[in-house]
Amino acid sequence: MKRQNLIMMVFLAGLALFVIGMEYSQAAKQKTIEPPKIGVVSFKDVFDKCAMKNEIEKTLNEEGDKKFNELKQLSESIEIDRAALEKRKQDSDDYLKMLQEMMIKQSQLDAKREFYQQELLVKDMQGKEKIYRKILEVIASVAKERGLDMVISRDDNYLNNPDSSPPAQTPTDLVMTIKTHKLFYCNPDLDITADVIDAMSKSK
Repeated sequence: MKRQNLIMMVFLAGLALFVIGMEYSQAAKQKTIEPPKIGVVSFKDVFDKCAMKNEIEKTLNEEGDKKFNELKQLSESIEIDRAALEKRKQDSDDYLKMLQEMMIKQSQLDAKREFYQQELLVKDMQGKEKIYRKILEVIASVAKERGLDMVISRDDNYLNNPDSSPPAQTPTDLVMTIKTHKLFYCNPDLDITADVIDAMSKSK
């Protein structure tokens, strides 16, 4: 009796597993994977046309002009000192003092010029990175609003868009353009560049 019960339990357990497996298989067959919704954006157009870029460039240009004028004034001061020093005799009482002051100013000029160049370069890189991150943020926001699953970069080069950039000047440039050309065609309806530019202008 016990043996019959055991056989029956094993049979029922196997049947249950078989039924579950069949149901899972049917569900898997019925489940369809929809193709991803894709958008395309010209990062170059967004970067060139965003107000954020113009604001950062304006700030850097103003700062650069200010530093240039500072260096110019210091350079003119050194030239005045140099002219005055040339009128002094080397055995005069103030010759060495004037020479020392002029050399200190020259050292300051050289140090400031080098520092300002590095400072503006770093700030320019930081500004571009800030713009890049903001563009990525806005692209993601626009993509979500339009129900897109992914956004890819639209290639902008003279091969597919002659107005976007000048032609290659060397064979190496041409090879690099061809190698980096990934998107060969896309339906214009997939392009969300205008939406991203508009969203960038409204974002803070």
